[in-house]
Amino acid sequence: MTHPEYWDDQVVTRLERMAGALLGVVAVCTAVPLRGRAKAACRALRLLAAPAAVAACGRLLGLYRRRAADAFAVSDAVQGVLLRRLPPRVGSVNLASVYRACGGRARVGGDLYAVVRSDAATRIIIGDVRGRGLPSFHDVIAIVAAFREWAPQPISLVDLSARLEESFVRYLSDADDDANRDTDERFATALILEFPDSEPDARMVNFGHPPPVRARAGKLGLLPGTPCAPLGLSSLRDLRPDESSFELGPHDTLLLYTDGLIEARDRNGKYFPFVDRATKWTWHDPHSRSEDRLHNILGEILVDIVVHCGALPADDLAMIALARHPDSGQGALPHPAEPDPSEGTGRIQWC
Repeated sequence: MTHPEYWDDQVVTRLERMAGALLGVVAVCTAVPLRGRAKAACRALRLLAAPAAVAACGRLLGLYRRRAADAFAVSDAVQGVLLRRLPPRVGSVNLASVYRACGGRARVGGDLYAVVRSDAATRIIIGDVRGRGLPSFHDVIAIVAAFREWAPQPISLVDLSARLEESFVRYLSDADDDANRDTDERFATALILEFPDSEPDARMVNFGHPPPVRARAGKLGLLPGTPCAPLGLSSLRDLRPDESSFELGPHDTLLLYTDGLIEARDRNGKYFPFVDRATKWTWHDPHSRSEDRLHNILGEILVDIVVHCGALPADDLAMIALARHPDSGQGALPHPAEPDPSEGTGRIQWC
C-alpha cells in the first residue's frame, strides 16, 4: 500500500506545475499585444487562469502549512522526550528552567540539559553543542542519552564525566561517514554538577562551559572550577576531568546558563551587559516561596534580554535556576550567613 505522504508529494508537485502554468498564461496574455479575436480570447484566458492560479496557490499554501504543523508537532514530541521539562524539585534542590531554540523559530537546537537521581544525590548537566538547529541536535541526543545512562550509576562525578567524554568521542568517530558535517570541529561545552542530599557542598566538572553564578549573602560570584577541554576534544589535552566543589546553602541561588545569554546582541552588535544586569535581578525574596523565586528570576532575565536585543536572541538559550530546598535534611549542617537585606534591591555586588 502506498504511503499517504507519497500522495501528498504528488499533489504538491502537480499543484506547483499547475500554478506555474496558469501564472505563465496570465503573464503572456498581459504582456503580448494582440488585436481582434485573439485579444478577446487572451482576455478570456486571463480571466479564467487568474482565479485558477489563485486557487492552486491557496491549496499549496494550505499543504505547506499542514506540513509545517506536522513538523512542529514531531519536533515538539522529540523535545518532550529528550529535553523533558525539569520538575520543580529533585532530591534536595528546587529547579526552574528555560529552553528556547534559535529565538523560538525552531523547536529543537544545540543546547541541552537533563537531571537524574543517583545515590542520595541529584545530578544535572547543561551544555551547548557547536552549531545550532537540527544538524546539532544529533549531537545533543548522543550526549543526553549517555548522561541518562551513566548518571544514575554509583560512580563518582569524575568517572561519570570521563564516560561521557568516551561515549561522545565514540559517537563522533562513528559519524565520520557523514559528509554533510565536519566531524573535526564538532564538540560541546558542558557543566556536570552533583548535589548530595545530606551535604552542603556541591561538586562540578566544567568542560569549557560558562561558569555558574552563585548569589549568596548579597554578593554574586562566578564558580569556574577547573575548566577541562570541551566534550569531544579530549585528544587536545590528555587529562582526566577535574572535579571542583563549592558550597550551596539553603539561602543561596545558583544560575546555570548557555552562551545564548552572555552573547545576546542588540541591533548594533553590542553584547548583553550580563555582569551589570545581574546585580539588578531579584536573587532573594523573603516574601516568596523558593519555587516562585526561581521562576521569577528567569522571567526577569528574559525581560532584560528582550529589552536589550529588541526581541528574543537568535541563538539557542537554556537556563536553570536552582536552590536548596528548605526541607532538604541539612539541619545539622553549618549554614552560611543569612542573606544581606540589600539583596534584591539592586545593591548586590560581584565578589
